[in-house]
Amino acid sequence: MMVISKGWYLLRRYILTIPRFDLFLQGALLIVVFLESYSYLLIRRNAGTGYLSSINEDWVKIGVAGAEFFLGSVVAWSGRGVRHFALSGWLGLTAVSGLIVLAFPYPDSGRRSVQLCGGGSISGYNDVEAVPIDHYLQARTGFLVLTAVLCALTKISVWAHGITYLDDHEPESGTYFYGILISIRLSLGLSAQNWLQHVSVRDDWWEAQVSLAMLTLMFSILFTLFPHKMEGYKDFEELEYNCILAPIGRMLRNKALMLQVAALSILNTAVFGYVNFDTASIQAKFFVETLRQDPRTVRTIMDIFRSLVIIFFVSIFRMRFSGRRSDGVKSNTASRVGGAVCVLVAAFFAVLAGLHCNTGELAGFGGLTEEYEQPSCSAQCGCSSEKYGFSPVCILNTSTTYFSPCHAGCREYEDLGGFLLFSECACGSGRAVRGSCNLASCWLPYSLYLVFFTLMLASSAASFLMQGMAILRAVPRRDKPIAIGVAFSIVGLTAHGLGHLLYMVIGYLTCGYSDGETCLLHDYSIWIVGAASAVLAVLSGAISILASRCSNSNSG
Repeated sequence: MMVISKGWYLLRRYILTIPRFDLFLQGALLIVVFLESYSYLLIRRNAGTGYLSSINEDWVKIGVAGAEFFLGSVVAWSGRGVRHFALSGWLGLTAVSGLIVLAFPYPDSGRRSVQLCGGGSISGYNDVEAVPIDHYLQARTGFLVLTAVLCALTKISVWAHGITYLDDHEPESGTYFYGILISIRLSLGLSAQNWLQHVSVRDDWWEAQVSLAMLTLMFSILFTLFPHKMEGYKDFEELEYNCILAPIGRMLRNKALMLQVAALSILNTAVFGYVNFDTASIQAKFFVETLRQDPRTVRTIMDIFRSLVIIFFVSIFRMRFSGRRSDGVKSNTASRVGGAVCVLVAAFFAVLAGLHCNTGELAGFGGLTEEYEQPSCSAQCGCSSEKYGFSPVCILNTSTTYFSPCHAGCREYEDLGGFLLFSECACGSGRAVRGSCNLASCWLPYSLYLVFFTLMLASSAASFLMQGMAILRAVPRRDKPIAIGVAFSIVGLTAHGLGHLLYMVIGYLTCGYSDGETCLLHDYSIWIVGAASAVLAVLSGAISILASRCSNSNSG
């Protein structure tokens, strides 16, 4: 017994420390974001659209936003007294839901092949045909949606319980803790879908699912080992509420807090609304194949570079505002800085909206006013574009780009070490190569787009950091969890609900080729997405600066 007691003392003294809690919290957020992204990819596979987003996925996201709005404050309030246990509980529920999904296997591969004229598949795209037979569709979809909802609520717990646990123990390092989580969310977190989409449509999809779910369960167990209060913790008067309405009412009457929450919600709408259309923008403006990585335009290296830039950019703000005061940063200072950075975010959105290249002609596409129609030369091919999306090829003798090998009427192909050469093409009576005809001339504008996209995310992360710290510093210590809960409830409704609907409408209006439910290719008017995000970023900055004028730091 004495040995166990001594071992437990050493564990609490040297292992279960604030730096370890911070490290585990970073890992938990990353894994939950990956599990959430993977759930949406599997929902996409359930819809039979392969790599393509479907309208069902959009409605699920709006439904999840509704759950965040109605339950976010409850999540934060219910765990305010035992924050590490509350965080552990939400992680555990999410892990269990993710594991239950494994009880409903897919009957076949979900990968959709890019087709040749006549229905032949192209192995060079690393795809196979799928047989649409699925006896567990409804049950699996139900638990995938439940997993997505629980992931969203668990992320709220990470901020409401995890970040406040750290901030109460070391308030002077609050900016440091918050900055790391923001860096993870906007760097590695946004890469999750690109990294996991090819895994989600394979027969061994379950390996990633069980790995992510078990890692989530591991973090759930680890957080139960931490004490309620660590050495050096400064006690404060905690008000116990028998009704959640009292603290929520106090939050709603806090003018500085509500203004800052409004600014944060609008910025979330701008950033994540644009991120959802990143792939569509690249396809429409540069005719670059994004769903299946063309070796000449692969984004893997850029994703890694993007993560490093975001971490570096946020680190500047973390170091600038950590350790300088007992509470790290004042609420009005954080609001003012966050608002000023929004101007920079808006400038990058404006550049992204304007960047494009001379893509040349796309056969069957009439431009801004006409919808796409499959060329008559390939009308007899029986193409199923809704299965695989935009996969451009260039007819060499006419220098005309076609939507896909099937739309160009190509019946044969050669794979020359990843470089695909098509022949027997009915359109143009010649050979074709993978990629658009103007891919070489569009390479520089496309590369600049990726650079400015990275800069937009990096500056957005810095603004998220400062606006989030303004929320934490706008309320007394006892109200931090409920303030985060109320904030993320409103962010969920505004950004992930109403904001998502707004961008859905923009997507509908700018769609140039649709199969009814899924937009396969947008026209050039997709620049409206960047313009809308720029306007919203400016509005967020203005409201944040307004919040700084009525802020009072209440960290005591």
